[in-house]
Amino acid sequence: MTDYKTSNNPDEADALEFDIDDNEPFSYADFRIEDWVAFVLFWLLAITLFSQFLSRYVFSSPLGWTEELARYQLVTLGFIGACMGVRKNTHIFVSLFHRWMPKNLSTNIYRFIAVCNLVFLSSLAFFAWQIIPLIEIHKMASLDVSVSVLYSLVFGGLVLMIFRAIQHLIGMFTSNPNAIDDSSQNSLD
Repeated sequence: MTDYKTSNNPDEADALEFDIDDNEPFSYADFRIEDWVAFVLFWLLAITLFSQFLSRYVFSSPLGWTEELARYQLVTLGFIGACMGVRKNTHIFVSLFHRWMPKNLSTNIYRFIAVCNLVFLSSLAFFAWQIIPLIEIHKMASLDVSVSVLYSLVFGGLVLMIFRAIQHLIGMFTSNPNAIDDSSQNSLD
């Protein structure tokens, strides 16, 4: 693994350029289920916020449920976005020292981090599963819906993240070390 800033390879030197090639063909196959759920949820959130703005500032009669619903939609959208980040391996990480480490050490560190991510997501899903029945009696402030619905959506997002993390981990252990280095370099872009 080398530092692309000091590399003599012209392909790695192009990483510093900001010219983006827009000639990639569009394909619906590039999108997964979490992309479509995020798309729909984003527009539902936009409609909710627009109705809140319209009712409050145009009709001077605010709809009380829109603020709470928008908050819960935003939380759900955040977890769906995290699913997309886990799938693409674009979560935030510190990449300072791995560039100067030997490839074997760097590869093993990436594998260890992937296992830690999976353990962390699994523990979050376990706690979300534990809390859902405990808060089923609590209702939202403005809607007659249980708060456990929100935690169920969070749990669903965590399960999808676990699934994507397992896919990534299997790919790391079944591929060669150079593929791991390439995927980590792509996550920096």
